Amino acid sequence: MAEPRPPMLETRKRASAAQPPRWRLPEWWTNANHKWLKTAAVAAVLILVLVLGTFAYALVTLPDPSKLDIGAGSVRIEDRHGTLIEERNAEGARVNPVKLEQISPTLQNATIAVEDKNFYQHHGIDWGRVIKAGIIDTIARSPEQGASTITEQLAKIAVLRSPKKSILVKLREAMVATSLESRYSKKDILAMYLNTIFYGHHATGIEAAAEVFFGKHANELSLAEASMLAGLPNGPSYYDPALHLERAKARQAIVLDAMVRQQMITSDQATEAANAKLNFVFKESRSSQAPHFVDFVFEQLENLYGPSVVNRGGFVVKTTLDLNMQKAAEHSVQVGLQQLGRLGADNGDLLAMDPKTGEILAMVGSADFFNNDIQGQFNVVTGLRQPGSSFKPYVYEQAFKSRKLTMGNLLDDTSRHFAGGQFHDFDLRDMGIITAHKALVLSRNIPALETMQMTGIDDVNNLARDMGITTNLKSEVTTAIGSSEVRMLDHVVGYGVFATGGVRHDPVSILGITDRSGNTLDTPSPPKPKQVLTPQEAYLITYILKDYSSTWGLGWNRPFAGKSGTTNNFRDAWMMAYAPNLVVGAWVGHTGPGNSNMNGVYGSMVGSSTLRDFINNGLSTAHFSVETFQRPSGLVDGRPCADNSNVSSSASASASASPSASGKNVGSEKELFLPGTECKPAPTPSPSPTPSPTPTLVPSIVPSLLGTPTPSASPSSTVVPSVP
Repeated sequence: MAEPRPPMLETRKRASAAQPPRWRLPEWWTNANHKWLKTAAVAAVLILVLVLGTFAYALVTLPDPSKLDIGAGSVRIEDRHGTLIEERNAEGARVNPVKLEQISPTLQNATIAVEDKNFYQHHGIDWGRVIKAGIIDTIARSPEQGASTITEQLAKIAVLRSPKKSILVKLREAMVATSLESRYSKKDILAMYLNTIFYGHHATGIEAAAEVFFGKHANELSLAEASMLAGLPNGPSYYDPALHLERAKARQAIVLDAMVRQQMITSDQATEAANAKLNFVFKESRSSQAPHFVDFVFEQLENLYGPSVVNRGGFVVKTTLDLNMQKAAEHSVQVGLQQLGRLGADNGDLLAMDPKTGEILAMVGSADFFNNDIQGQFNVVTGLRQPGSSFKPYVYEQAFKSRKLTMGNLLDDTSRHFAGGQFHDFDLRDMGIITAHKALVLSRNIPALETMQMTGIDDVNNLARDMGITTNLKSEVTTAIGSSEVRMLDHVVGYGVFATGGVRHDPVSILGITDRSGNTLDTPSPPKPKQVLTPQEAYLITYILKDYSSTWGLGWNRPFAGKSGTTNNFRDAWMMAYAPNLVVGAWVGHTGPGNSNMNGVYGSMVGSSTLRDFINNGLSTAHFSVETFQRPSGLVDGRPCADNSNVSSSASASASASPSASGKNVGSEKELFLPGTECKPAPTPSPSPTPSPTPTLVPSIVPSLLGTPTPSASPSSTVVPSVP
């Protein structure tokens, strides 16, 4: 009898048991509640693939360190039309490379101390510095800490072909650095580095730098000289001792401190070197059509891409400069000095900018770049000077913007005390009750101080910063009339806000960077524009200042608004001018030997000499068409106010209560108002006897027409920077 067949279920179980177990996904992957783990795992795999791919690509494309070209190429600087401004060929300026034995040991130590203190211990990459830099940068959320070794910097000079920064480039640098360490000795690497880096002033390599800066060989450098030079490659333009000696000395102190910490020198030696007088010679030959602008561009390049990339060169920089306008600007500066030189002016500058883009069209940083007597290499456009009355538009703009004043309101132009000092105007005259409109166009001091006090000093300063002023503004009432120093570069940006109807565009000097074949390497993104004022608010100042040239007899034949400024003892004379598509600032002063104060040079004289030539003649030569101002909608026409009842109670009490508020000096010009701020109708006056004719009051002395009055003061009075 046959045995019964086993149940089918048991047969299947036995068959299943005989087969090897199949791989199963982990439970967390199949669990619907663990979706985030799946996502994280996929992301980790993708990142790993990306890292490995990047590493493999960098390895495949790695150049042979034995065939590296460590020579520096040239950098060609062109204007906006492609015309050559200057070509910096570091190779041509380089003296033959020297052996390490021909370089001062002090310079070697200074370089190692400040750039790579563990140079003789690591193998191309200092992982301790990398980790430290990563932690600091993570906390600061920006690249604050450098971690490149001397070997990596040498690799960067050798392998970079583009100014762009990327992870791939950094990875290749690290690989090349490691390869260099395996092929060359430390002494060879240090020698190559010191013969390759750029120190500024066309000096590539330490031998060239020693000759250019101090007129000696690299093996003759003292501790003071070596510590100065060792700090320059970190920013050759930024730390240029010819232009920024204070920055260079601060950098030198960092080098000396690093040497002390590494026990290379003693504290006493560091102190002696820091206090030692450095005899710079700056022996260089240079051919440039706009040297101050080129230096400015190189500083921007170093900020964007780092000194080592700029030193490597091999690219073309297309800039914003218009050489036709540049030549016209240089000529106008000379015209101004020819007319004002007899009064003590020996230096001048001029900056022209497109307010719609921030693009710099002309930059004359001094009257003569190669004249050491006037410190010609210093770019006054980027230096600090007191602006005098040219600061007043910021004060009135904040007052109008905050509705604390209108151009039709009344101010009291009477000498009085402010902040503990006696103040008066440049002509020692009081005009009494006048409108804010007249106070600004006639550049009266007392009304400006009154407006500053009424509006709020900090509010005015904050607006000025929003409009482009980057320097420290004192929280003092005298800032209204120019006691706080500003940069011409910032001031032009600020006036550009008026020109554009309230939009700020920060300075731009670089349009693009290409290689020698014309292939685009980088196009820097311009700063984002910022709406600071409404078109109506901005036009209130323009409406007043568009009559400045005719009021002061400046003789401009194009529709520019303007404002002058003169500082105490005629130390600085400014003239600002703007149209919708061009902002111009000009300055004259005395920076050569002798007294730095000029003999009666007013800012309005700069307007009737330097800027008159530039506006009337230079712009025609440069084929530049000036746009005319267009009044925006939304403003209300009106007459001057009879009192100040239309604004806040912070307005001048003396003006509001004055019985003569509706009388002489108020003016009859048409005023513009923001909606809701118009003057209230004046009460109908009672009949009164017809007064006898009153002679017309001359508002103030116009220096360009009626001579050059010299302000004087009694011993108890305070004269401050605020003349036209």
